Amino acid sequence: MLKLLRMISLIFVFLLVGFGTNLFVIRNFDESYLMVPNMTMEPIENLMKGLSEDETLVIIENIRIELDHYPRYVDDVVYVPITFVMEHFNDGFYWDNEEKILTYTSINDVIRMETDALTYFVNKEPISLEIPIRELVPDIPFMPLELMKKFAHHDFYYDGTIDTLTIEDKSLGGTYGVVTPSTQEYGIIRSWKDKKSTVVKKAASGEEVKIFEDDGIWLEVRTKEGLIGYIRKEEVGEKRLVAGEPLVREIYNYDTRPTFDGALNLAWHQVTNTTANRYLDDVLEGVHGLNVISPTWFHIKDSEGNITNIADLDYVNKAHARGIQVWALFSNQFDRQLTHEVLSSTKKREKVIRELLALSALYNLDGINVDFENVGQADGPYFIQFMKELTPYLKNQGLVVSVDMYVPSQWTAHYGRKEVGEIVDYVMIMAYDEHWSTSPNSGSVASIGFVEKGITDTLKEVPKEKTVLGLPYYTRLWTEEVIDGEVKVSSRAFGMDTAYRIMTEEGVEFRWLEDIKQYYGEYEKDGKTYKMWLEEEKSIEEKVKLLSKHELVGVAGWKIGLEKEAIWNVLRKHLVP
Repeated sequence: MLKLLRMISLIFVFLLVGFGTNLFVIRNFDESYLMVPNMTMEPIENLMKGLSEDETLVIIENIRIELDHYPRYVDDVVYVPITFVMEHFNDGFYWDNEEKILTYTSINDVIRMETDALTYFVNKEPISLEIPIRELVPDIPFMPLELMKKFAHHDFYYDGTIDTLTIEDKSLGGTYGVVTPSTQEYGIIRSWKDKKSTVVKKAASGEEVKIFEDDGIWLEVRTKEGLIGYIRKEEVGEKRLVAGEPLVREIYNYDTRPTFDGALNLAWHQVTNTTANRYLDDVLEGVHGLNVISPTWFHIKDSEGNITNIADLDYVNKAHARGIQVWALFSNQFDRQLTHEVLSSTKKREKVIRELLALSALYNLDGINVDFENVGQADGPYFIQFMKELTPYLKNQGLVVSVDMYVPSQWTAHYGRKEVGEIVDYVMIMAYDEHWSTSPNSGSVASIGFVEKGITDTLKEVPKEKTVLGLPYYTRLWTEEVIDGEVKVSSRAFGMDTAYRIMTEEGVEFRWLEDIKQYYGEYEKDGKTYKMWLEEEKSIEEKVKLLSKHELVGVAGWKIGLEKEAIWNVLRKHLVP
């Protein structure tokens, strides 16, 4: 009897263990198999939540995109807002809301489109449009989808049944699968990984979906019309992998620039009237190694975008005869309000550009040097847009384009150093006026630390192959006077020889300051203290040595006529191989 009970106990334990093992196995299956599937369809209203009847839902890959302004389907055409285009596909567009002109710029082209016009212009050449851009929402231009495709590296599919625009990034590629249900004519795409969840779509057998996630049981997929959900892995058969297509961006071509015997050696020539042009030979006396001169010939004249011109063809011919290129300087007269009035208008910017092109051809110029200073922070985008529009036109006419930039700081970030530096030929760092004419404190025009920091900060945004070091050929004499208990500071700028003579005539003996790489001297007279941080050949050479250290492309000196003759020997030593 005892043996029988033991046998029964063993059989019971065996069955219990076996049953327990089976329970363990069942628990590892998807429990939803044991449930009655929910076949309730997900209401389409949930998909379109937050959109008006006029707006089209946007899906990029597997993400629903929230927008301030959505695409619209109007008169059998899909229109996309330019704000959406700029944010997600191409930021080369600029919208002038006052003049209703849309501009697109690349390194080589300027494209202009006006609302409701059937002609747009590529570098002034007219091209016909079948469908114009339209202002479907006040102050927001909408572009036909077919036109927008030219500016994007994406595939687009519009579904008119549910009013969705599905977008795929060609650079990403991805995995695609074919719906192949085993027991019915369609595969069930659900709102979640659960048979209790609602049905997003009954996908027909053979329909292709894009796969985004695979957890071994469920696949996250998106249909062509943009429906996103989950389908059982066994319901998707044949898969294909599509490789991404790299986006080929238009980049700057260094082969379009002129070549020099050694580094670029430019000098700005301050010309204040047409008569001064006659004395170029005198200005160049004793000068050697100079390969570019930049006379201050053009500036904005008025708020209509007219240009003051004091150029001279004979000057250009004389320079060319010496092997010197002429890059005329174009300035904004440091006039902040005038700059705003001209650059904020697309039509006025275009007028300025047309005038510069005509003047460049008339005087056989080799380049244009843009010197816009004192630009207001709010006008930074207008300046950047101006440079984006000006540069392709000038370069298509065979001109070199350079721009003068302050040393980087929070006060000059609005000049768009990086954006502008990508398209122009040269960026001149104005590595001087560390202590400017009205500075509240006396100090160096360009201490070595100030100059080198200007270089290293600029190189964070501008390629070294385009970066030109600006050199000061002048010195400031500072006067400090105590008035009503406060030290009042004033200054005057002098050329190198004159500055040295002024101080030595007062018996000053300069001493070299190693930390700033300049000679310093001071004296007192009539209750005033006079101070000078002298620029001369030794201080200039210390700055020029930074070219090789940072592999810069050349120098630009302000201004010719103020330098000592010995400066040209220093430049030749470091610039000419």
